[in-house]
Amino acid sequence: MSFEPIGPTPAARAGKIALLVLPFLAGLLCVLLSFVPLSQILFIDVAPAFALMAVYYWAVHRPDVFPPYAVFAVGLLYDLLSAGPLGLWALVYLIVYGLVVSQRTLVVAQTFTVIWVGFLAAALVNGLLGWVLASFYFGQLLSVWGILGQMLATVALFPLFANLFQKLQDWLLVQG
Repeated sequence: MSFEPIGPTPAARAGKIALLVLPFLAGLLCVLLSFVPLSQILFIDVAPAFALMAVYYWAVHRPDVFPPYAVFAVGLLYDLLSAGPLGLWALVYLIVYGLVVSQRTLVVAQTFTVIWVGFLAAALVNGLLGWVLASFYFGQLLSVWGILGQMLATVALFPLFANLFQKLQDWLLVQG
């Protein structure tokens, strides 16, 4: 006679819930971090696109735990906090997410350098698309230098955040 559980244990269910919730919460924290005045610490005048780092990382490594509706929510929160055009970054992040997910097989099993180069491409698409849409919204060509500075700072800090996200992913996989 075997006494196998009928369903997953409470710990397994909790691990599965954590796997589905914590990447989204990390994305939300990245949005909030974008509004912390880090210029004194990082010695840069622009805030890196921390949310883009979360969107890219999870799109490459685990799109199943960071679905499009989570990307939309992260972008919408950024839009609400930035007081910019509502839906701008939600749309841009969704487009970048879709592009990354469609090309993820090219980078997912590669070295970190390849993943970083992929992030550079995603950041350029993100910045260009955001600049074009914002320029269109405001009816004038906005300065491209601010968005380029933001994307350079974002690409430079990506290895640190990718490492943090990797540690979170490893911890979640152990828990689940």
